[in-house]
Amino acid sequence: MATAVKFTEDELKFLLAAGNTIAFKAVFDRHYTQLVYFAEKFTGDRAEAEDIVMEVFARFWQKRSDSATIANLSSFLFSSVKYACIDFLRKEARHPILLQNISTELLNEETIIEGEEVFSRLVHQIYENIENLPDQCRTIFKLIYIEGKSTKEVAETLNLSVQTVRNQKTRGLSLIRAKLNPPQLLPLVLLQLAILYTQGIR
Repeated sequence: MATAVKFTEDELKFLLAAGNTIAFKAVFDRHYTQLVYFAEKFTGDRAEAEDIVMEVFARFWQKRSDSATIANLSSFLFSSVKYACIDFLRKEARHPILLQNISTELLNEETIIEGEEVFSRLVHQIYENIENLPDQCRTIFKLIYIEGKSTKEVAETLNLSVQTVRNQKTRGLSLIRAKLNPPQLLPLVLLQLAILYTQGIR
């Protein structure tokens, strides 16, 4: 299987401005899932969130010549999705409860919005790192955290000892935590909470 092309931030901006479709795909693949998760927190609807994110990417491609002037691609895309969601909620008369619950003060509270961005990025990082775990560790990790099985159930399913399952679970947590940036700032409790949210982004 071909290895995905890796670009630096500056390379991406330069190539995007030149109309490079491979660079655009790299940005899309890197951010699509976490942006949909972020948009769904606003809209409460997965399909609407996906539509909004696709529209944001379409506009982003149309204005690709401006890419070189963007300070940070990730922040730009999150902000674009945030305001697209706010605009959607304001226009949709069939969402009166959502509109009532989202006050002007909340929309202007940047720390709250940034918190959502950070958590959605964390969830996405965790999902990617689960997929990169060693085979047995990944299987056990998914059975426990994604499918909600107990340690005993996993042991019986895979014909392993309970201690082996526990060891692999601990190993998985350690490997994922080590890959996060910065790992030392992430309490284990928050890591496990975020892992539980991964079942909602696929």
